[in-house]
Amino acid sequence: MPMYDFHCSACSHDFEEMATGDSCPVCPSCGSPHTERQLSAPNLKTGAAPFKAGPIRPIAPHLPGKSPCGGCGGSCGA
Repeated sequence: MPMYDFHCSACSHDFEEMATGDSCPVCPSCGSPHTERQLSAPNLKTGAAPFKAGPIRPIAPHLPGKSPCGGCGGSCGA
């Protein structure tokens, strides 16, 4: 189940809760059912985003005697 941010309109308490669909939990601070789901960004550290932030390892340096394009015989002359 995904975690969502919620805001209680009764006591102004902000909290996180697991929820399914459009359900809104009661406020853990005051018990009010008047809570609203808040718009929040995914956490990149958990892998929830559809992309990675950058390369894991640095790109290997150019090796001597090897062509930069892999030697496929293309227009680079390799």
